[in-house]
Amino acid sequence: MFVFDVTNIINYKEYMGFITSVKSSFDIERKILFDIYNITNSASWNNDSNKYIEFRDKYRILRQDVIREIIKKFRNFLPENCIIYEFGSLTKFTDRIESDVDLTFCYDENKTYTFECAEVLINYSICYVFEHSIDNIHGKFQHYPMIHDYDDLTEEDNLYILKFSHAYIEYRCGPEALIENIMGIKNVRDYKSLIDGYKEKYTLECNIDCLYSILIIENSTRYNFIDDLAELENKHNIFLNYKFDFKKYLFGNEVEISELKKAFKETIVSMYIMISFLRKKVNWLDQYSMTMDDVFNSNELILLFGEEYIKNLKNSFVKMIFYWDRIELLLKKHEIRLSTRCHQVFSKKKLNDMLYEKYSEESLVDKALYSINDLNTVVSHGWRVISEK
Repeated sequence: MFVFDVTNIINYKEYMGFITSVKSSFDIERKILFDIYNITNSASWNNDSNKYIEFRDKYRILRQDVIREIIKKFRNFLPENCIIYEFGSLTKFTDRIESDVDLTFCYDENKTYTFECAEVLINYSICYVFEHSIDNIHGKFQHYPMIHDYDDLTEEDNLYILKFSHAYIEYRCGPEALIENIMGIKNVRDYKSLIDGYKEKYTLECNIDCLYSILIIENSTRYNFIDDLAELENKHNIFLNYKFDFKKYLFGNEVEISELKKAFKETIVSMYIMISFLRKKVNWLDQYSMTMDDVFNSNELILLFGEEYIKNLKNSFVKMIFYWDRIELLLKKHEIRLSTRCHQVFSKKKLNDMLYEKYSEESLVDKALYSINDLNTVVSHGWRVISEK
């Protein structure tokens, strides 16, 4: 059990009033968007990638506005000088409706209990508004540097308490995420460790899909974070030993949820790595951070691949996200997470029946699988073009 005493930060009545107000506003705006774009009532893909991108852009902005509003509420209880930034799918524009939130706080002051409690309040509030488990929010410190104070945690320790003066809130994360989650809370926040963590990825040539996606919310420190990341990129060839592995995914009569999520995720990662590889090969982007909009609008990439290929990449990518969203929303309605940690098994018929009941369209599992393999094929063609240059 881990108790976070937030008595000196906010009282229970004010806190509940704040998060319920933020959630109410978010839910209203979310419903308006979903109704306009017919998100919950149909799963028919009409081949209009621009329309679905338009929806995703608006929904992404709505989510990020919530994140900033919550940070602003508790900002005074963090150090005066901070780097606060988002990374991951929301900043790559590879996000889905139910994407995790990847959020980092960095400061050189000694980490205090108050700072920790403020972060926990922020993280819990974000998850409350988005109706996510607490392990749907990630920081950038859980793997570097390693500490061993919590190596022996068991599921019995998986209870977090926000303690107010006359009330408390209890919550848990998934049991498989317990160690990672508590390490994310308890680990260091200093800038050297942050940069060392990124340097480790470059030197070990790993976690390429975690790079190149930075959206700074605040940098009141003396550090030039983006320039330091760009310097790391210039010093290291992270693709020195990388080899593309084309995969074709198949599902039999039974579908394990973790395998379905793995197929979606690995396909996105393959696409993102291909584009990242070209940062040095054809120098297609001047800035460190990149989004899928940058990819689809790049004259250099159009010159390399041809306009038709980039259009196919865009359409295949958006189509797969479309089906990913539909399946993930359906599973969430049944309190099932589309996660690599969910080992629940469905017959393909049962899953298709559930999807048909929700969206009135048959064979959605097969259509989703086709979209995954279609994007993998497009990415494979891209690697073939690269290898011939």
